[in-house]
Amino acid sequence: MKLIFIRHGLAQGHFSIDQDKDFERELTEEGIKRLHRTFKLFKKIQQNIDVVFSSPLARAVQTAEIFWSYFPESDLELMADLDILDDPRHLVEYISFLPTDGCYAFVGHDPHITQVIAALLALHPEHDFMAIKKGGVCVLEGGMWKGFKMELLLPPKVIKLIAESEASI
Repeated sequence: MKLIFIRHGLAQGHFSIDQDKDFERELTEEGIKRLHRTFKLFKKIQQNIDVVFSSPLARAVQTAEIFWSYFPESDLELMADLDILDDPRHLVEYISFLPTDGCYAFVGHDPHITQVIAALLALHPEHDFMAIKKGGVCVLEGGMWKGFKMELLLPPKVIKLIAESEASI
């Protein structure tokens, strides 16, 4: 099983306690541009994805739709378990029931997705062992019973450096 975790791209404004306002925040033009750069690069190393799951928040849905445009053969689904306010353990439980031979992408929010990653890597989810920057990608491979290993962590700075070096060749 391969699990791809993506933090939504740069969004307008900042987190708001007013849930309705926070749910409606959309990506900025710069955020959209950076996501295309990231996903174009990621497509070179990952060919197929079975399902792309997205948080229902607007910025995550937009991120998932951009990601899905690079993997149109995959299914695209909204998932309440990726909501920033949901308990990360719900997503871990959901993952435990997915077919083990699949590749699944999850587009969501930090610290929610890093807590899920921590749980899957058998780390204490309350410790800040990592943070995924906006537009960053983390890939785990393994299974619920044999354990997961981090295969790839692509922060936006690295993606930008790779894109710049490819442009200069």
